[in-house]
Amino acid sequence: MNAWSVPGYREVRELGAGGAGRVVLATYSTTGAYVAIKYLHDRLRGDPRFLRGFRQEARIMVELNDPAIVRLYEYVETRHGAAIVMELVDGVPLRRILSEHGATSPEAALVVLKGSLTGLSLAHASGIVHRDYKPENVLVQADGTSKLSDFGIATPGTEPGVPAGTPPYMAPEQWNDGSVSPATDVYAATCVFFECLTGRRPYRADHLAGLRHLHKTAPIAAEEVPTAVRGLVTQGLAKNPADRPPTAGTFLGELEDAAVAGYGPDWEQRGRRRLAELATLLALTFPLAKPAEPVEVATSVARTVLTGRLRSFLPRFALGGAVLSALVVAALIAANRQTPVADDSPIVPPVHAEVAGPSASPPAATPSSSPSPSRSPSPTGTGASPGDPPAGVPSGPASASPSGQPSPPGATPSVTPKPARPEVTRLGITGFDGQSATIRVRAANDKKVTLTVRFLEGPAPDDLRPLPPQVIPLAGATSYDTGVQQGFPTPECDTAVYRRVEATTSPAAPGGTRAESLRVMGSPCPSPTVDSIKISNWDGTEVDADISTGGTGPVRVTVEFSRNGEAVDRVTRTLRGRTAYSFSASADLGPADCARKVTEYTAVITTEPGAANGPQRASIRKVCTQESGPPARGEPALPA
Repeated sequence: MNAWSVPGYREVRELGAGGAGRVVLATYSTTGAYVAIKYLHDRLRGDPRFLRGFRQEARIMVELNDPAIVRLYEYVETRHGAAIVMELVDGVPLRRILSEHGATSPEAALVVLKGSLTGLSLAHASGIVHRDYKPENVLVQADGTSKLSDFGIATPGTEPGVPAGTPPYMAPEQWNDGSVSPATDVYAATCVFFECLTGRRPYRADHLAGLRHLHKTAPIAAEEVPTAVRGLVTQGLAKNPADRPPTAGTFLGELEDAAVAGYGPDWEQRGRRRLAELATLLALTFPLAKPAEPVEVATSVARTVLTGRLRSFLPRFALGGAVLSALVVAALIAANRQTPVADDSPIVPPVHAEVAGPSASPPAATPSSSPSPSRSPSPTGTGASPGDPPAGVPSGPASASPSGQPSPPGATPSVTPKPARPEVTRLGITGFDGQSATIRVRAANDKKVTLTVRFLEGPAPDDLRPLPPQVIPLAGATSYDTGVQQGFPTPECDTAVYRRVEATTSPAAPGGTRAESLRVMGSPCPSPTVDSIKISNWDGTEVDADISTGGTGPVRVTVEFSRNGEAVDRVTRTLRGRTAYSFSASADLGPADCARKVTEYTAVITTEPGAANGPQRASIRKVCTQESGPPARGEPALPA
């Protein structure tokens, strides 16, 4: 066991260990609920850059509550260690299934890819890139559903010059300069999809240099996968990120079309049933089956998020491993029943398609070959091809052939159109709340456009620090509304910060870069304790006092002025921003009362919250004379 443990949890046993740390099974002391706790390796804790990015994105990840993603509950960081508390998934890593059984069925591979793309699409819509998608991070449960874990923190490279990530699944751009985008996750997910289909990784080499070369230059082995899914593999493994689906949400639409066309409308039910069979054969290795020894896993640190402890979830009880395995397997095969499946409708970022203009009517085609209006037609699909003449081009004797000679009467003219180039007609920021923004892009055609978004933050409008840009490839439509988000730290209480979002496209939009700025105010500071009030002077007109507090939050100070016991005036002020104040207040209490000979002037100071030494009072008496006026300053204060 580690010398340091997360307070409030009871550790049961270690589940595994890897390059990023170790994982333990634990229960929440208050409710007895099971959780998984990942203790981060000291190497990660000692990296300030890692911790800074981790804390920022943790604020976003806590909001991602979806069945396709392992729920993150808490991130605990002290001088003794750092740990992530997360949902316990009683299942088996996809890596274990592939190691034990090799290739899955095509339908099962599609189910794995769909589940992962669903979780990734939610993260991408929130501005989060996984960075290290691999079979170890896909957890398959006994009903065939899967959950995606370990967002955001890639396994550190083992050799100098090798960027963070897991080399067999790293996209070419990761090998080049370590840059990542949603298209990087699409590449890694397709690599795992290929492995599920074939039982082998798409590229294999004996050393890192060879693997790098293959990922960057080797052709895609699409012939190794079934014909129905070759288009998915070709798109997802494209060398240039601009040639891949720009986000996981876009790829989900492609997957659904290919799966239904190739395997029928019930493909998902069959695939999930197959995954359930493969997982339950390994049920004795599930976390709650109490294996004899910890299972070795290669973990990538989960990008966690936490704002508070687990408050109210119920205890979870487990059957013995052998009983669990027997029951689930029996349920799968008895009476040839179909395994119920959970609803996991994909979360797809909004992409609105607009028709750029009239197009030639395609020849008759089957429904499965008709391209979606939001995506470019497949090269093998029916309809107008890139070389067909556009609608409206006249034909007849006056038309010229490519050689410049008139075409013979009745001949179909040959027209070689110029290839369309991407053109951005409009760029705008339609919303910015200081954390997230919506970027609107309009294009003249559906060619590839690269959107670059950068967030900035600082203490003043002219003193802003830029954060790493988010690069988002767009293609397949003429209208895009893209949501981006940045995990800024919460401003300190009663402190204002300034944030800015900048958007630009390649090719450039008319007018160039768009930007929006916003002033963000931290929440009000909580009221501190008031340690003491001390009146240093009271002359009947002005009172001076020293006030000390236990924090910089607001303190309400009230001074009651009275004359011969009757209230005359009240002064109220709010102090904040310091822990020691010199306070002064004054009032005109009038001249001494000659009828009474002696007049008493009193000042009483109170605070909210109350001071430790209570309200403070000072009084001074003035004797009436024929020329008496207000008491002179400098006379000694008289305590009550």
